[in-house]
Amino acid sequence: MSKGYEVRKAESGDLAAVMQVERQSFEENIVEDESVFADRIVYAVDCNYVLVKTATQSVCGYFTAELWDSEKIGTDAFALGHSVRERHQPAGTALYISSFALLPEVRGQSIAESFFAASIERIAAVFPQLERIILLVHEDWHKAIRIYEKQGFIRTQVLDRFAWFGNKLAFIYEKTI
Repeated sequence: MSKGYEVRKAESGDLAAVMQVERQSFEENIVEDESVFADRIVYAVDCNYVLVKTATQSVCGYFTAELWDSEKIGTDAFALGHSVRERHQPAGTALYISSFALLPEVRGQSIAESFFAASIERIAAVFPQLERIILLVHEDWHKAIRIYEKQGFIRTQVLDRFAWFGNKLAFIYEKTI
């Protein structure tokens, strides 16, 4: 991990800070509700991490994911605010990265890449059955796309006029483990 930062599991007490990162990272129509993040922390245990500034112990980024059954992934699965209670399968073989964001002041590529990779590494260590990792990204999020591609993700699908992204394109990226 980058000097001055550490990664730890997200806790319920991190919700206010996670929501601050969420609001500073996404357009208002994409910001997910706090209850969605609360459910992720409770129901997708070992799949949610925060990036913490070591000196202040303040949360400056988050990574949330859940495990899915590889056989049951359709485009409806990517709905904003979907219920992790219904979708998360602890024995699932597909890791869906539901959200990843950092505060603007810590968005340097090396920190973002390190945090992204460290979070996946920790999840994969807990869930050795994982076969693939999936994520959805807005067509305009070029820096995020660069991180994903550097980490070995490949674009597998284009969703035209994706409703949750204001009818813009959405890309599904995957990586086989």
